[in-house]
Amino acid sequence: MTDSDDGADGNAIRRTREVLAYRNRFVDVYDDEVTFPNGADGRYLRIRHRGEGLGVVVLPVRDGTVGLVRTYRYPVGRLQWGLPRGFSHGADPLVTARTELHEELGVPDAEFTLLGTITPDSGLLADPVAVVHAAVTTAPGTPSPPRRSPSPTGSPSPTSPTGSPPAASTTP
Repeated sequence: MTDSDDGADGNAIRRTREVLAYRNRFVDVYDDEVTFPNGADGRYLRIRHRGEGLGVVVLPVRDGTVGLVRTYRYPVGRLQWGLPRGFSHGADPLVTARTELHEELGVPDAEFTLLGTITPDSGLLADPVAVVHAAVTTAPGTPSPPRRSPSPTGSPSPTSPTGSPPAASTTP
């Protein structure tokens, strides 16, 4: 027996009709009609990014410590610590990673390596994001204002767990 990435083993949920429920400049939200593996009909929500290229999640590391950003997340109604991430700024995920790292942590530059892609919430999000390692060698500055406004994911908070400006060396 082998694992199948395409659901061909009979465990796939089959889309019978694509139903666009909502669209804005960032995403398309679908409320698709589906048939489940047991033959039952139902509905399944799916979200697709509308931009060119991949969104990114950045793993910033300085002196062996991972940098985090504190961001208000509307769906859960609170601030949360997380890795810098964002929608694509074009076809090259390293350009997006550089922009997000500067916007969210104030890091002026780093050495970037594309590690691969993941689908961060595959139960809802249909698009993969690029995972980028950022080897940070300089001290972070002040986060820059986002180039896009308004952001569908909220705005980063310019504080670290210690209450000081964010640094690539902060930890939760």
